[in-house]
Amino acid sequence: MKHLAILIVVVASLFAYSQTKVHLAGEIKGSVTDQDGNPITGATVYAVPQGLTLNDITPRSVKTDMNGEFDFRGGFELEAYKLYSRKDEDAYLDPFDDFYADSKAEAPAVDLTQDHPSATVTVKMGEKAGVVVGRVIDADTGAVLKARLYFYDGQGHGHRFDSAVDGKYRALLPSGKDISLMVTVLSASSAGTQIPVAPLLRLEQGQFIYMDIPVSKQ
Repeated sequence: MKHLAILIVVVASLFAYSQTKVHLAGEIKGSVTDQDGNPITGATVYAVPQGLTLNDITPRSVKTDMNGEFDFRGGFELEAYKLYSRKDEDAYLDPFDDFYADSKAEAPAVDLTQDHPSATVTVKMGEKAGVVVGRVIDADTGAVLKARLYFYDGQGHGHRFDSAVDGKYRALLPSGKDISLMVTVLSASSAGTQIPVAPLLRLEQGQFIYMDIPVSKQ
């Protein structure tokens, strides 16, 4: 009787293991390109289970190789997924972030089933963000200030960028949007929130500008 019980446990374990292997038998691989079809090296690719929002989970991710290709190497449940990619250092940002949202962005979808457990997908990057760099300076003395910069659009979506100790900052902004700026000075010699008097920023795709931001003391 004891041997029979052990046999039942072993068989049940093997059955559960085989079911898990089938359940996680999905594979996704492919490539990432820019809008002209050129491969993107070092891009991060995300696979998000369909039916969940991007904020519900931390999706699986993998980076592209020197040829712009990626391979999650299996382990997916057999269900539907949407894929998207980003590479912040090249100003390819999250197309589903409210601030950087690209209305033309469409995440490719795959449906992994027992009959079709694998998929090969091409993920095309969206528009590049604009890049603004410069320093925050005292409007009266020209001294460099440590500051916190808030860039936001007309709907109130935005991101914060902190300047370095030397006052230099680098901000990535969505293209084709009117962007407002608010600065909080963090230097001991000049504290308080300031709103620099400047026109709204509006950058084109991939545009790079240098902009020092003068801030007056209160």
